[in-house]
Amino acid sequence: MRPAIRVGEEREGAMTVQGRRVVLALESSGPGGAEQMLLRLAAALARDDHEPIVATLRAGWLTERAAAAGHPVWIVPQRAGLDPGWLFRFGARLRRERIDVVHAHEFAMAVYATAAARALGLRAVATLHGHHWIAGHARRGAALRIVHHCGVPLVAVSDELAGFVAAATRLPRERILVIPNGVPVPPSRDATEIARVRDAVRAELGLRAEQPLVLAIGNLYPVKDHASLLRAIARLPGVAVAIAGRGDEESHLRAIAEETGIAERVRLLGLRDDVERLLAACDLVAHPSRSEGLPLALLEAMAASRAIVATRVGGIPELVRDDENGLLAPPGDPVSLADAIAALLHDPVRRAAFGAAGRTRVEGEFSEGQMARRYAALYAKRTRIAR
Repeated sequence: MRPAIRVGEEREGAMTVQGRRVVLALESSGPGGAEQMLLRLAAALARDDHEPIVATLRAGWLTERAAAAGHPVWIVPQRAGLDPGWLFRFGARLRRERIDVVHAHEFAMAVYATAAARALGLRAVATLHGHHWIAGHARRGAALRIVHHCGVPLVAVSDELAGFVAAATRLPRERILVIPNGVPVPPSRDATEIARVRDAVRAELGLRAEQPLVLAIGNLYPVKDHASLLRAIARLPGVAVAIAGRGDEESHLRAIAEETGIAERVRLLGLRDDVERLLAACDLVAHPSRSEGLPLALLEAMAASRAIVATRVGGIPELVRDDENGLLAPPGDPVSLADAIAALLHDPVRRAAFGAAGRTRVEGEFSEGQMARRYAALYAKRTRIAR
């Protein structure tokens, strides 16, 4: 049954409305950061009496998890290349299902899904999660500019990305909104419970209880630059590294581990659904990316009170404040990365302080509930054609 719509007082062209049917549309079925963010947004919206529906082009990781969470799933296939017919197929479903808002994620849905929505007079929002969909593609920047002029708010997940999108679309910076990603904040665990999980996970990984362990979370793609992390670990005798993620770089990373003589200290874990356990088992989290929006992996680490060593790229400095809740290093620099990791591994008091500061930041600025409320407020705003 469709939830009741409760309309509040109207102010300055906006309404407070609950109970919306919101389509969360994303081209990819993952796994990846945008897919994880979409699922978390769906969960938070559902808790606030909205009805989220997950829409994508093909079945996969995203649709499996959305269905398991109880969210309706639409799979609307799209032909390769331009497919104008998809607009009519998707639009017909929007009309038939009485949708209130279409929230598109990443470039393809920001164009296709919002066009279908606006043709029906529906409210639409487009969120961009990273640079790669539009970097070096002038036509895509122009397409997003048209989307904006059709009355669709463009949202970036970090201030840095908002500036990049503004430049790519040739729109004033103030036209690009920023809504940071959010994650659930797990309840605090006592030291005994953390030690139990830590020992269990380390035993599963074949590591000594006292062996320093660095954890990285992210798919094995060149842009994540796990190669630099392995070369950094090679400079740190006795330190183990575990990488949770899958991708085409696995064979390359295994070759680097063999070449640098650290294969016995490297654990490539593949896709994991127990990230919280892995975080409890590690001493710190490393994130060596060369490009980022606002990585959920770092928000999860902060929520778990873990200190971080990361690269100074994209939106990372908006999460990791250097020498407050982590250390920042230049991208593609294994020596600097190794130095930062060593500094924290040798200073448990500093690590604990960084971890506590990170959790406080997530609680105050980057929770899942805050993210959902910010988007819900945007859904409620009246859409105007931009001039």
